[in-house]
Amino acid sequence: MGLSLKEKYYQMNNNDFKTLFIIEKLMHNYGFVPLEVIENKSSINQNQVKKSIEKLLDLGLIISETSPFYGYQLTFNGLDILALRFYFNKKIIIDIGDKINSGKESDIYNAKLISEKDAIIKFHKEGRTSFKAIKRKRSFEFKKWNSWIELSKKIANREFSILTNLWKRGALVPEPIYNNRHSIIMEKIDGVELYKIKELSEEMLKNIINDVIVTLKIAYKEIGIIHGDLSPYNILVSNGQNSRGYIIDWPQFIDAKDKNADLILKKELEYLASYFYKRFEIEVSVEELINSIKGGN
Repeated sequence: MGLSLKEKYYQMNNNDFKTLFIIEKLMHNYGFVPLEVIENKSSINQNQVKKSIEKLLDLGLIISETSPFYGYQLTFNGLDILALRFYFNKKIIIDIGDKINSGKESDIYNAKLISEKDAIIKFHKEGRTSFKAIKRKRSFEFKKWNSWIELSKKIANREFSILTNLWKRGALVPEPIYNNRHSIIMEKIDGVELYKIKELSEEMLKNIINDVIVTLKIAYKEIGIIHGDLSPYNILVSNGQNSRGYIIDWPQFIDAKDKNADLILKKELEYLASYFYKRFEIEVSVEELINSIKGGN
């Protein structure tokens, strides 16, 4: 079993961080950054640079390319480490915990803020393996973001921005705290995804549906977007006597003026209504949901 992200972080020294940062900075120009360029740009001597590169390769934070020259490029873990370095240096977090979720497009870790409150860090992992799928799902222009590093940073910034807008308007979404590179720090909600819940009282379920509709209405009426990928997998039900329904994962949001937006919204709500009936045996009118979201104030 390999080292955890936290273990990798604490194996790094200042020279390693400097070398990793230089590679990140120059990747935009070179793709794989030549060794001689790294050495020329570095404030440390060549032997120390080579030692750092060996360590970064061993930790899986960079990869190498030997043809037509020796060059190096960050991996997603390397980008994770640089984001963590930023958060620790800025005293935003005091600890990084275990990975709690991993998917095709993101990894999520526990973290502890300087205030001692629990939080999560979401590292966007869009890129090479899922680029075609992302391009189909995302509505903004990609041609200017031709590297997976820049793509991941762009999408993280996009999600942070929309979460901030939603949260400030009272939508039930995790509070966004900070954004750096491809990552977002947000509040940790004590809860479980809707798809994992087998039983809910009718009253509790109606309250959760109402919470979801309120958030979708804020998104549609006040900001002018739809979620774009709504499902039981990204509705989080908080624990406790008065459970609330939070909507998570917003990077794929779609402009409400998009020609396909209304159709996508309807399909999302049809899927949810079908899920509520099959899992909890409660009937929900899709037309009523649509009217609630798109109707008057």
